[in-house]
Amino acid sequence: MPDSFLESTWKSIEPSLNIILGDDQNSSLDSLMYTNTYTKVYNYCTASSKRFHVNNNNNNGNNGNGNNSDIMNSNSNATVRLVGSDLYEKIKEFLKYYLLNSKPRDNESFVDYYIRSWKRYLIGSKRLNDVMDYLNRYWVTKERSSGHRDVYDIFSLCLLSWRDYKFYPNLNILMDEIMEQIQLHRQGVNSSIKQLNIAIKSFVLLGFDANDLRKQNLSVYINDFEKRFLTDTHNFYAIESAKFISENGVVNYVNKALDRIDEELKNLEDLNDHTRKPLNDVLNNVLIKTHQDQIRNELPTLLNQKRYLDIKKINTLLKRVPSTLPLLLEIFQKYIENEGAQEIIQFKKLSDENFKTANEAYIESLNVAANSKTKVKIKKPQDIIDPNNYIKSLLKIYNKFKGVVEVSFDNNPAFIKALDSACQKFINYNVVSTPTSRSRPRTPEYLAKYCDEFLKGKNNNINTSVNTNNNIIDNDNLNNMNIEEIITIFKFLEDKESFEIWYRRCLSKRLLFNNLSAEDGENEELIIQRLKTANSVEYTNKITNMFNDIRISKNLGVIYKDLITDVNKDSVVELEPKILDTASWGSIFRNNNDSFILPEELVLSEELFTKLYKERHNGRQLNWIWERSKIEVKANISKPGKPPYLFTVSLFQYAILSCFQEEDILTTSILLEKTALPAEVFKQNMIPFIKNKLIIQNPPGEKNILKSSTTFTMVKEYTSKKIKVNFSTVKPVETRNEEKETNEEIERRKHEILKAGIVRIMKARKHLRHENLITEVYQIIDRFKPTVSEIKSAIEVLLDEQYLARDDESTGYNYLS
Repeated sequence: MPDSFLESTWKSIEPSLNIILGDDQNSSLDSLMYTNTYTKVYNYCTASSKRFHVNNNNNNGNNGNGNNSDIMNSNSNATVRLVGSDLYEKIKEFLKYYLLNSKPRDNESFVDYYIRSWKRYLIGSKRLNDVMDYLNRYWVTKERSSGHRDVYDIFSLCLLSWRDYKFYPNLNILMDEIMEQIQLHRQGVNSSIKQLNIAIKSFVLLGFDANDLRKQNLSVYINDFEKRFLTDTHNFYAIESAKFISENGVVNYVNKALDRIDEELKNLEDLNDHTRKPLNDVLNNVLIKTHQDQIRNELPTLLNQKRYLDIKKINTLLKRVPSTLPLLLEIFQKYIENEGAQEIIQFKKLSDENFKTANEAYIESLNVAANSKTKVKIKKPQDIIDPNNYIKSLLKIYNKFKGVVEVSFDNNPAFIKALDSACQKFINYNVVSTPTSRSRPRTPEYLAKYCDEFLKGKNNNINTSVNTNNNIIDNDNLNNMNIEEIITIFKFLEDKESFEIWYRRCLSKRLLFNNLSAEDGENEELIIQRLKTANSVEYTNKITNMFNDIRISKNLGVIYKDLITDVNKDSVVELEPKILDTASWGSIFRNNNDSFILPEELVLSEELFTKLYKERHNGRQLNWIWERSKIEVKANISKPGKPPYLFTVSLFQYAILSCFQEEDILTTSILLEKTALPAEVFKQNMIPFIKNKLIIQNPPGEKNILKSSTTFTMVKEYTSKKIKVNFSTVKPVETRNEEKETNEEIERRKHEILKAGIVRIMKARKHLRHENLITEVYQIIDRFKPTVSEIKSAIEVLLDEQYLARDDESTGYNYLS
């Protein structure tokens, strides 16, 4: 075809192309013009293609000038040459001229011009691509399949032309004006920020893969927009944040930073998803990491001021950068430790002041009594810590910061762990409880004593539900402690072994001396069940067995009663035996008093019960603990017409009273001979009779009780406001002796656990170096925290007992099977 056909075709379609892409008059393209343009392109491409025959022997692959494409017909030796390169070049030149001659309007900023013209050009490019559809489908497709990657479909050619002639030559001014608009928007100045979205999206469309035009390529967006955007964003917020925090303080800054982050994330909707992560990183670095120390250091002040919602905002901000949280956790944990320590210091100070006041009053009372002829009973104050108030003080701190974790830190497991670690620290180590070389930690003891007072109290209502009080500011109402709170303190104890021993000793007194109701028994068992869950079944074995012993004893008492009713009505009928297993109770009753003569009227009852027990439990040895026994006695020594008194006395006291059945006056020597009681035990049991004027001592005075010639006279008529009189309140063993005895048991038990643990380790390892053995002992002992000296002591005993032997280098140990 002659070139005149191309020129005439181009001349006829060029005006339409101007209208399609958008002319200055913003002319509209009607459907007829659109159809005519498409038809002219089609006619040119089809009419210009020639059919020609090529001799098979002459087919050397030469297809003319190489600018057109040849297609072999499958039914003949004819080849169709597709024409399109000339028209393609015309379009390229037209696009170049069109774009280079497009200019902004008067007083129009470049970015506004860019957005306006790009919108129209993008629409026109799509229409132009449709008009050139025939060229795209045949010539362009064939050229690209032949490896000509510099040939594009018309739409891609439009984009490429825009990039080369409009975008890159003006990139700097375009980005300057885009970033200027973004900065104005950040400063609160009205700007056409939404329109920028059109310009920003052009960066995405202008990047495409030459090898695959359908594949998105973000190289233009990343290199020419995103990098500049991120750099300018960092610089803007670096200046703003530094100024704002210095002028407005940390809390206001946190609010500002959160607002800024929300704003930027909303603006992300106008950006490509690729920018999400790097923008987050920039915001985190400039708004959080840069000021993290100042933000974290504000935490103690906010905690002091109880500004928990502000703390929540700090947490919300910092948790965007996980690496900033460990130091925040450390500050939070240290704060709780200090608060706990200070709370106990104040508690100890108040306890000391109360004791001082009470002691001064005691001394003053002594002085008054010394100048008075009337005898006054004055009780000396005890210098001891009140377990109830001590445990309440510990719980006060825990509950307060448990609420902080809930409200301010959304129960984040990391902050829960920090709270637990802090509570474990101040609960086990404080001015009241910190262990020394001479003393054990006191918290286990006080918790056991608190449980004892709590379970013995008649008005205590045990609440098994979790405390849901959300008042974390003034949560001081701890009068009704629930089981959850008891277990809370228990789980923080490092020395759970000491608690178990103290709890068991207190439990023994409740079981032996308190008439537990069904409800009391349920409460006791409920706490034991929770202790078992919090630790292990083995941990509560002895405690559980103690309960079982009391149950079995009640059943045995019923059987004995039936037996006595049938056999011998003269024996004691109402017997309430307590059969206590030595494995669980033995350590509590180690110092029993065997020097005692059982009153004759009780011997038969003792023999019958012993026989009954041995018949039902063959092979077991029954040892009577006389000093723990109590008796209820009917005393016919009241005034005429008055009912007899009911005296509750210890068995030792009954032995003393029974001596007065035949004689009214007896001396100390005779009473000691008849009862065989040790002198000190006799004195302790006689004092309640003398003080309550049931027995008259002559000469009076405690110092004379043990003199052999001292006489004791039983009154003929006893006077008391009560019908039931309890004389069994014998002065107990001094607290310091009980503590000494308990601590000795704790030492023995821990020593046994350490020995068992070491043997278990060495049996599995056969040989270990000394340092490795110490490390493994720490790993397996979880019921208390042993010291190095305690472990060494246990090792030395095992060496002496030949369970272990030192190795040849004397640096480790061998297990001896």
